[in-house]
Amino acid sequence: MLGYMTATKKILIVDDNLELSWVIAECLNKAGYKTLTAGSGAEGIKSALSFLPDLVLLDYNLGDMNGHDVAVAIKNMHKTSRIPFLILSAHGADPLLARSFAKVPNCRGAMSKVLSTREVVKTVEHALHAGHKTASHPHH
Repeated sequence: MLGYMTATKKILIVDDNLELSWVIAECLNKAGYKTLTAGSGAEGIKSALSFLPDLVLLDYNLGDMNGHDVAVAIKNMHKTSRIPFLILSAHGADPLLARSFAKVPNCRGAMSKVLSTREVVKTVEHALHAGHKTASHPHH
């Protein structure tokens, strides 16, 4: 059982605020996740294809494109079409933003950039487990 629980999940962090990305990545690395950061939407799309993460943390306001466009691009590519994502934004609690992203099937919700490191890990774990609703025996 322990081997299964420690299977390393991969998290891609797409945010043009590199300092924040590094803080989130470090927090997730300490929790046992493997992380990769991308500083732009185009880099995030390329990284999703090569890294094939289990979850993408996706900023809404990226320098070159918005997070919604990145989410749709990832969803529309065969290799990455099933990868879930969380909106990562200072506007994470904005209901209008959340509604627009909710239309993208792989959206697992929103995560505020101002969460504590413990809350970041908890939110990521919840999003990863949300995709396994069909399992007959839940982990918790």
